[in-house]
Amino acid sequence: MAKKFDVKIDFARVDQPGNQGIGIKGFTQPNKKTVPAKNPGSRHGGSYKPKKTGNYQELGAVSYIYEIGQYEVSTKQYVSFLNAVDPNGNNKTLPWTGVNLYENHFSPIKNPHQGQVILLKHADQGKHYALADEAWANKPMMWANMFQYLYFINSLNNGTIVSESKTKNKSPEGHDVQLSTKYIRFSDNITQGSYNLNDYNYPLVQRQNTSGFVLPSENEWIKAAYYAGKITDSGTPYYYYPTASNTPPTPLTSAPWAEKNDDASNVNVNSQGNVISKRLSKQDIKSQGYANFNSQVFWAAPYTTIDSGSNKANVTNIGGAESPSPWLTYDQGGNLVEYTDTPTAAFAQPGSENLEKMPVYFKVHGGIANATEYQLWLTATGTSNPYGQVLGSMNQYGGARIGYLPDDSQTPDKQKAKPSRYADPLTGDGVVTRVDSLKSFDTFYTTNNQAAIQALDSNDEYVFLAASFRELNKKNKQGIDVYSLMHTKTETHYYTTSVEEKKQLLKSGDYEGGEIAFRALEPGQGSTDFVRYFNGSTGAYGFSAAAADEQFFTSRGYEVDGVGWSI
Repeated sequence: MAKKFDVKIDFARVDQPGNQGIGIKGFTQPNKKTVPAKNPGSRHGGSYKPKKTGNYQELGAVSYIYEIGQYEVSTKQYVSFLNAVDPNGNNKTLPWTGVNLYENHFSPIKNPHQGQVILLKHADQGKHYALADEAWANKPMMWANMFQYLYFINSLNNGTIVSESKTKNKSPEGHDVQLSTKYIRFSDNITQGSYNLNDYNYPLVQRQNTSGFVLPSENEWIKAAYYAGKITDSGTPYYYYPTASNTPPTPLTSAPWAEKNDDASNVNVNSQGNVISKRLSKQDIKSQGYANFNSQVFWAAPYTTIDSGSNKANVTNIGGAESPSPWLTYDQGGNLVEYTDTPTAAFAQPGSENLEKMPVYFKVHGGIANATEYQLWLTATGTSNPYGQVLGSMNQYGGARIGYLPDDSQTPDKQKAKPSRYADPLTGDGVVTRVDSLKSFDTFYTTNNQAAIQALDSNDEYVFLAASFRELNKKNKQGIDVYSLMHTKTETHYYTTSVEEKKQLLKSGDYEGGEIAFRALEPGQGSTDFVRYFNGSTGAYGFSAAAADEQFFTSRGYEVDGVGWSI
């Protein structure tokens, strides 16, 4: 019988252990005069070892064989993780880090352009988290901080590799690279494992293991991205860019940017943020590659609109640029800047903040979608707070890829594995979201994300509460239509399952609307009732399944008036 997996991750094996490092000066444009960095140092055994002075660093030397994710952690993978480790959707605050695995800025209602994940308050076990839209499935996870990725990695390390398949493919340098796909079952033990996240006295983010899943170190990340394994035309075995090239990659481009800049000739990203493979130049891929940088990609999910004037660049599908590093990794330049587990000193420059009083920050690499070319350089060595970079734009563009330290004594099964209930998360289709007005106390339930977003942008002081539940589909014979009407005097919504009541209210002239809002169950027919509250003085109604809302409404002149619907 095939074993079940929760997530599958593609890895590339980086060999040639004991490779030579490269001396660099941070954020200095790489060329034959600046790389290796010309500072006092020594060369022993052929390796370049600059002194620890000034801004000079030695990067890329790794003494062992390791594996690294071919792609950044995708939204789909993160949603599978959420459902597996938090099947009841509790989203508890985790000890000492104070981090939640899900935050409201992951929501498409709170964050229309870049929110990728929905948390449903009322859902079946293991289905509380959903993709905001199918378009996000193979985009890299955005807005997550370093600790959230470390919890993800601990879950992998405490979990089980149920199966593994291996292949080989040619590097742009002509050598074979071993590739593997690991099929993994998550563990709900996330506070310890690869990293101790349960004890603030322990050295921050120090690896606990010599094998298994990790966040790549800076040297592991740099070697996978830039190390060619042979002398390139730069005169060193390192490329300047992570696309197996010493020439800047070509920026990916979407239609909104092209129209704004009167250059429609190079559009290669569609309206869903996916790269159009047939529009990529094979010559460009071979010579310098493509990357998502330079603010040339804009797209919008169906529930919002493109606002190119605000210069919001967006991520493209992982691997879509088809421009691998020398070790067949993708997107190590552009899309998202990526965390490593290599510590450095905390920011001490004007304008920076360290609100959490972190003893150390961590090295990040790779550049973001709205980065200019310099963030893709071999010499671009950034630093970030693990809670998210405050100085700069990293908060929304923090990404990661998974590393793996092999233990060759352990050989996972080669048998076929099949997806578990968590492996293919549902999308936000049919999710009913609730936004409330602090002004009128209106409780607005809708499956239309655009309507919810417009309410939040209005002058009626609406606030986002949560995605509430998933409506019943039309195949469910117990499901009934719930109609939405607006009480014109109080500007509050009223919901009814009765066609006759809807007709009477519209005829009265006090209400407008009457469209189907969603499908649910008749009052009292489900496990959760949405209580109806009525204010006799104003004629306003409110609806809620939350016990705490009873005190809220009754203290403001409302009384319980039955049940509106059930789920």
